[in-house]
Amino acid sequence: MEIALAYNSDHTLKAGEPDDRIGVEGVIEQLEAVEQACLELGWKPWRIAVDGRLGAAVEILEAQLPDVVFSMVESVDGESRFEPAMAYVWEWLGIPYTGSPPVALALALDKSLARAVLASAGVRVPRGLTLGRDDEPLDGLRYPLIVKPSREDGSHGIRSESLVRDDAAARARVRYIIERYAQPALVEEFVDGREFSVSLTGPADAPVVLPLREIVYELPSNLPRLLSYEAKWMPDTLEYRATMPASPAGLGPDVVESIASAARAAYSTLGLRDYGRVDLRLDPDGVPVVLDVNPNPPLVPGGTFGIAAAALQAGLSFSDLIGFIVDQALARAQPVQSETGR
Repeated sequence: MEIALAYNSDHTLKAGEPDDRIGVEGVIEQLEAVEQACLELGWKPWRIAVDGRLGAAVEILEAQLPDVVFSMVESVDGESRFEPAMAYVWEWLGIPYTGSPPVALALALDKSLARAVLASAGVRVPRGLTLGRDDEPLDGLRYPLIVKPSREDGSHGIRSESLVRDDAAARARVRYIIERYAQPALVEEFVDGREFSVSLTGPADAPVVLPLREIVYELPSNLPRLLSYEAKWMPDTLEYRATMPASPAGLGPDVVESIASAARAAYSTLGLRDYGRVDLRLDPDGVPVVLDVNPNPPLVPGGTFGIAAAALQAGLSFSDLIGFIVDQALARAQPVQSETGR
């Protein structure tokens, strides 16, 4: 079987900080890992780089017509908001592809819209609002607050300074996000409880929850308990070394089920499929509050964070996980037979 490994080859963002490129470049590690898994499964993988010249990528795909596209495109020409466009391209070409459909990708990337959709479905999210100017009212939100870009993933734009405790700091951070990341700022009440990363697989209507991973913070008191950009992407920083995912301890079965239920609801409500991750925290009453929903999260073997680690804990090797994801995509491409067999 021929499998095209599609990835974004432009390793910068149009806006943001210079070191944001570290997170963008992470797609190469993922590409190499998925490629090796495909070889182990006996498939014939080949790479297709996606940048601002979409016509070239389309011509290659039309000429070679792979059996399936493994989509790892997280941005186009440095714009993360164009990620959903590539899913439309795969559909337009009629080629089966892995991961969530365009609408789910677009919803999850627009955090303000995702919050509204989740809340309307009864999924708990933090109180918050989106600001297009730094002088807009905060409508009685209670400090501390967290300020982040409204259209980024991978913790881009989330630093220690993102946690603010007064109006002046909030306004300054909102202004920074708007100016540096060229998008509105999302301001939310900070939920200071235990944090969990919940990986899921399968279709939107019947997702399977993999073993929970808890984000354990061993940070000094002058740094917030926050999965910042440094904590996720920069191994040389204190934030990275003092932030460690682990199997949660001391959770009763009712709490575990409430976390799993909230994650399933978020996954299904936004229409994710194949694989995804839901990040949430417990509020002071022990109720799960969904912080973020991540379709097509990074796939990298080893380590303690991410869906590969959760799958391994469930007894699935990295190759098993890749095989499952591809099988889901191929199954969607099979023609549906009528009751008469025609």
